[in-house]
Amino acid sequence: MLSAIIEEHEKIGGQIMQNTRSNNLKMAEKGVWVSIFAYIILSIGQIVVAQLTHSSALKANGFNNLTDILGNIAILIGLRIARIPADNDHVYGHWKIESIASLVSSFIMFFVGFEVLRDTILNILSNKKEIIDPLGAIVALISAFIMIAVYFYTNRLAKKTQSQALLAASKDNLSDALTSIGTAVAILASIIHLAWLDKIMALIISGFILKTAYDIFKDSVFSLSDGFDENLIEQYTDAVAKAPKVQNVKLVRGRTYGSNIFLDVVVEMSPDLSVFESHAATESIEKMLRDEFDVYDVDVHVEPAILPEVEHFSSRSLELLAQEEEILNQQNLEQLLAPNYEEVGINGHVINRDEKLSALTDKNLAIKSYQAQQVSKKTFILTYQFFEGNQNVTVSSIWRRNNSWYCLFRQLTPQTHKNEKSD
Repeated sequence: MLSAIIEEHEKIGGQIMQNTRSNNLKMAEKGVWVSIFAYIILSIGQIVVAQLTHSSALKANGFNNLTDILGNIAILIGLRIARIPADNDHVYGHWKIESIASLVSSFIMFFVGFEVLRDTILNILSNKKEIIDPLGAIVALISAFIMIAVYFYTNRLAKKTQSQALLAASKDNLSDALTSIGTAVAILASIIHLAWLDKIMALIISGFILKTAYDIFKDSVFSLSDGFDENLIEQYTDAVAKAPKVQNVKLVRGRTYGSNIFLDVVVEMSPDLSVFESHAATESIEKMLRDEFDVYDVDVHVEPAILPEVEHFSSRSLELLAQEEEILNQQNLEQLLAPNYEEVGINGHVINRDEKLSALTDKNLAIKSYQAQQVSKKTFILTYQFFEGNQNVTVSSIWRRNNSWYCLFRQLTPQTHKNEKSD
């Protein structure tokens, strides 16, 4: 019954996460549409004005905006497909389509960037001189202001929706704004008889196109090849190591599907934990990673930790001797007695842990004839004697390991003196 409730809870949580991510991608599409409309207007306007004013830089900038239209269309299609829920053929969902769309966008930008570069070089080699109209500078500055506004909108929306594709598009918006400013400077320089600067700026703009294409290509390939940020791995490892019941973090492995992070975590816990306890600990780890680091999916595997000196009988028996002596003298009982501790006293009366703790008195007793028997890796039976007043007492105690060693049971049996037997 409990396992069914937990399974249903996990299913509901996963569905909520799926819906949240899908809604984020749907919101990210708005930013892509804004970019597309802005690029359509700017590319047409700049290319037409460039033909009229004979500005190579403005023409290159117009073609740069044209590539962004095609690239944003590819991103838009990718965001649409990425929102499709998981099915039998795509058990992890379609999130990687977002990275594939960015990769396609980079190819388009590479192609147009090389075309702009080729056209500019041919103009330089032809040494063709034309009068450049200052109208081109005005158009370039208007384009810059528009793209700066679009950048602030898409960048804020990308961070809100955690969309890597939209974030890449927003960086391209900023790059376009800077190239537009550079274009305006080149045109103004040409007016004062520095026409060569217009062509140089066209080369620089083509370089910006190719550089942006390379950055998007690199990030997309990194994601598609399951590359992952090592700094994030260190953060996750440190956080998991502090989780309850975790004794060691053996492995943290991550991969991304679009903007979603998937983690495989291997931890070591005490072999004394029950299946239910270790499962509850893994649920706590998964919730922590989702809440604190916004991880989409986590798979936590538990392996038994090697407890120190667990297989060394002599070391363990000596350690238990010291702890048993503390109980005998009623020291550190809070740390040594199990929650369900029971003790059969000399008079045959049975007391529990609370009664034992409430009757503390200072003692200075010594153990003799100590013997330890290991029943299993987790259980020891100790026997010994001590002398108090005129009475010799034999003690039998049971110790069990549950992460630490605790005393479960003690029985005190009085011994009859020899002189009493002779009487």
